[in-house]
Amino acid sequence: MRKKSVTIREIAKKCGISTATVSRVLNKEENVAEDTRKKVLDALVKYGYGTQDQIRHKVKKVGIIMRTNTPDYSSGLLKYITNYFFARGIQVISTCIYNDYAKLPLALDTLYDAGVLGVILIRCPYMSIMERLDIHVSHVWIDCNDSLEYTPDICCIQSDHHFSGRIAAMELIKHGCKKPILIMGADYTHRTRDRNGGFSSEYEKRGIAIEDDRFIYLPLQKDPFTGSREMIRYLIATEFPFDSVFAINDWRALGAYAGAQSMGQSIPQDIKIIGFDGLSPASHSILNIACIRQNIDQLAENACVRLYALMNGQAIAQKHVIVPTDFLSGQTL
Repeated sequence: MRKKSVTIREIAKKCGISTATVSRVLNKEENVAEDTRKKVLDALVKYGYGTQDQIRHKVKKVGIIMRTNTPDYSSGLLKYITNYFFARGIQVISTCIYNDYAKLPLALDTLYDAGVLGVILIRCPYMSIMERLDIHVSHVWIDCNDSLEYTPDICCIQSDHHFSGRIAAMELIKHGCKKPILIMGADYTHRTRDRNGGFSSEYEKRGIAIEDDRFIYLPLQKDPFTGSREMIRYLIATEFPFDSVFAINDWRALGAYAGAQSMGQSIPQDIKIIGFDGLSPASHSILNIACIRQNIDQLAENACVRLYALMNGQAIAQKHVIVPTDFLSGQTL
């Protein structure tokens, strides 16, 4: 008689092995002794689990790996992705490795062991893990850490970061700003390069060079609000000349606002501020921060549609998708 309540943990206990070993058998991994494999398979049949393929497809699952210290961005993506797959009867398993790339292979293995059919990787690399990817599992990246020019074969969705930098610069120039600074995290990615390049290009068109000391990279260990606030206070105290700030996310923009105000500066009369994201409470709780808004729903939808198609064996005509951003006016400009 079928025993529906038996779990993998109980199978492991009956066989005298670990749950990890049972998972390896279920996922057809080679590093399992044949006698152990047979014992597990016999137990699975005996206690009503059926064949491996039946088990893997009993509950369809996809995985999400997030590598970000901007919770509003990742939670917005996670909400959309979860709703998309739940509506199709597919469970979602998510994990966050923050900024520790060393945890990425383990996160992948954990999802593979869980029998996921596909994985969405958010702000994760491809080239450093390409040999660790399971070829039987579909993968899609959102804002891959490797530039699109080096990843022609992967499916990747990202915001238009170059144009985002251009929009921010055009808005500041329109308001008479000639001495901007850019505040961002210390992880210099191709996204940062593209955004900075777009920003600089607009000023260069008007004969204004953005010198290296105007690109300020803050440690990731400190929370974005505090790090940005302290840096702005320091720059004002040391009389570093600047009339505007383009911050990499809304929390850094809000920190810049708090730092400037605490030093007696008026916003936007003395210093103008533009953030990036337009997602978090920082952009509309205390005040409305002018910002470049990422289209989270479009990023997530493009990723979900492509992952779902790949999971169903369909070819993807457009693997690389660039999602446009837009400008939201606010009280800081």
